[in-house]
Amino acid sequence: MFALWLIFACCCCCWPAESVSIGIVKSIAEQQSDGSYFFAYEAANGNYREEVGIVREDDLEVSGVYRYLDDSGQKVEVSYMADKNGFVPRGFHIEARKTKREATYK
Repeated sequence: MFALWLIFACCCCCWPAESVSIGIVKSIAEQQSDGSYFFAYEAANGNYREEVGIVREDDLEVSGVYRYLDDSGQKVEVSYMADKNGFVPRGFHIEARKTKREATYK
C-alpha cells in the first residue's frame, strides 16, 4: 500500500497544478479478485498514464508509465517499477544512477 501512495505522490508532484478541465479520450480499468489490477487513461492534451499491479505471494508489484508536456512543450515520459524493495523511476530527465536493484529489472 505504501508503494501505491508513493507512486501517487510522485505523480502529483510532477503533474502541473493548474486547474484546467481536460477531456479524457481513453480510459480502461480492470480489477482482479486477487487484488491485481490494470488501468490506463489518456487525456485530450496527450497526457497519458498506464499502470499494472500484480499480487505475488501477498506482495504488490507495480509497474507503469506516465507522460505529459512540460511548461516548455517538451514531452516528458517516466516509467517506473515499485515493490516491497522500493520505487525505481526511469526517464531521460532523471539522473542516471545504476543501482544493483535496477540491474535486476533489466
